[in-house]
Amino acid sequence: MSDSVDLGLPELTDEQIEQLTEECQEEVTRYVLSMVPQKSLSELSVVCTIDFETQLNLRVEIDISQEYDTGHSVDDITDQAARHGAEWLEKRLRELKAH
Repeated sequence: MSDSVDLGLPELTDEQIEQLTEECQEEVTRYVLSMVPQKSLSELSVVCTIDFETQLNLRVEIDISQEYDTGHSVDDITDQAARHGAEWLEKRLRELKAH
Protein backbone atom coordinates (compact mmCIF):
# COMPACT_ATOMS: atom_id res chain seq x y z
CA MET A 1 0.00 0.00 0.00
CA SER A 2 1.53 3.31 -1.00
CA ASP A 3 -0.86 5.87 0.49
CA SER A 4 0.84 8.39 2.75
CA VAL A 5 -0.80 10.27 5.61
CA ASP A 6 1.00 12.76 7.85
CA LEU A 7 -0.32 12.24 11.37
CA GLY A 8 2.37 13.92 13.43
CA LEU A 9 3.09 10.62 15.14
CA PRO A 10 3.24 10.14 18.89
CA GLU A 11 6.48 8.88 20.43
CA LEU A 12 6.32 5.09 20.33
CA THR A 13 8.42 2.55 22.19
CA ASP A 14 9.50 -0.71 20.60
CA GLU A 15 6.96 -2.48 22.81
CA GLN A 16 4.15 -0.20 21.61
CA ILE A 17 5.11 -0.80 17.97
CA GLU A 18 5.12 -4.57 18.58
CA GLN A 19 1.71 -4.35 20.29
CA LEU A 20 0.27 -2.29 17.42
CA THR A 21 1.64 -4.83 14.93
CA GLU A 22 -0.05 -7.72 16.76
CA GLU A 23 -3.33 -5.84 17.12
CA CYS A 24 -3.26 -4.89 13.43
CA GLN A 25 -2.78 -8.54 12.43
CA GLU A 26 -5.73 -9.54 14.63
CA GLU A 27 -7.89 -6.77 13.17
CA VAL A 28 -7.06 -7.71 9.57
CA THR A 29 -7.76 -11.38 10.34
CA ARG A 30 -11.16 -10.47 11.85
CA TYR A 31 -11.94 -8.36 8.79
CA VAL A 32 -11.15 -11.21 6.38
CA LEU A 33 -13.26 -13.62 8.44
CA SER A 34 -16.14 -11.16 8.36
CA MET A 35 -16.06 -11.33 4.55
CA VAL A 36 -15.76 -15.09 4.01
CA PRO A 37 -16.68 -18.09 6.17
CA GLN A 38 -13.71 -19.51 8.05
CA LYS A 39 -14.70 -23.04 6.99
CA SER A 40 -14.21 -22.02 3.34
CA LEU A 41 -10.54 -21.23 3.98
CA SER A 42 -7.82 -23.85 3.79
CA GLU A 43 -5.21 -21.23 4.68
CA LEU A 44 -5.24 -17.74 6.13
CA SER A 45 -2.00 -16.02 7.03
CA VAL A 46 -1.76 -12.34 7.99
CA VAL A 47 1.56 -10.65 8.68
CA CYS A 48 1.75 -6.96 9.46
CA THR A 49 5.08 -5.17 9.63
CA ILE A 50 5.46 -1.67 11.00
CA ASP A 51 8.72 0.12 10.26
CA PHE A 52 9.37 3.35 12.07
CA GLU A 53 12.41 5.33 11.02
CA THR A 54 11.86 8.82 9.62
CA GLN A 55 8.24 7.88 8.91
CA LEU A 56 5.96 5.03 9.81
CA ASN A 57 5.41 2.39 7.14
CA LEU A 58 2.88 -0.42 7.35
CA ARG A 59 3.17 -3.52 5.20
CA VAL A 60 0.30 -6.02 5.28
CA GLU A 61 0.85 -9.43 3.73
CA ILE A 62 -2.18 -11.68 3.42
CA ASP A 63 -2.18 -15.22 2.08
CA ILE A 64 -5.58 -16.80 1.51
CA SER A 65 -6.44 -20.17 0.01
CA GLN A 66 -10.08 -21.18 -0.28
CA GLU A 67 -11.38 -24.75 -0.01
CA TYR A 68 -14.27 -23.85 -2.28
CA ASP A 69 -15.52 -20.87 -4.25
CA THR A 70 -17.51 -18.44 -2.12
CA GLY A 71 -18.17 -15.97 -4.91
CA HIS A 72 -15.58 -13.56 -3.49
CA SER A 73 -12.43 -12.55 -5.33
CA VAL A 74 -9.39 -13.38 -3.20
CA ASP A 75 -7.57 -10.36 -4.69
CA ASP A 76 -10.44 -8.05 -3.71
CA ILE A 77 -10.53 -9.50 -0.20
CA THR A 78 -6.80 -9.03 0.33
CA ASP A 79 -6.87 -5.48 -1.08
CA GLN A 80 -9.81 -4.47 1.10
CA ALA A 81 -8.31 -6.13 4.18
CA ALA A 82 -4.95 -4.37 3.68
CA ARG A 83 -6.74 -1.02 3.31
CA HIS A 84 -8.76 -1.78 6.44
CA GLY A 85 -5.53 -2.53 8.34
CA ALA A 86 -4.02 0.80 7.29
CA GLU A 87 -7.19 2.69 8.28
CA TRP A 88 -7.31 0.85 11.61
CA LEU A 89 -3.66 1.72 12.34
CA GLU A 90 -4.21 5.37 11.43
CA LYS A 91 -7.17 5.54 13.84
CA ARG A 92 -5.19 3.87 16.66
CA LEU A 93 -2.26 6.25 16.18
CA ARG A 94 -4.60 9.24 16.32
CA GLU A 95 -6.04 7.84 19.57
CA LEU A 96 -2.56 7.40 21.03
CA LYS A 97 -1.57 10.91 20.00
CA ALA A 98 -4.66 12.34 21.70
CA HIS A 99 -3.68 10.82 25.06
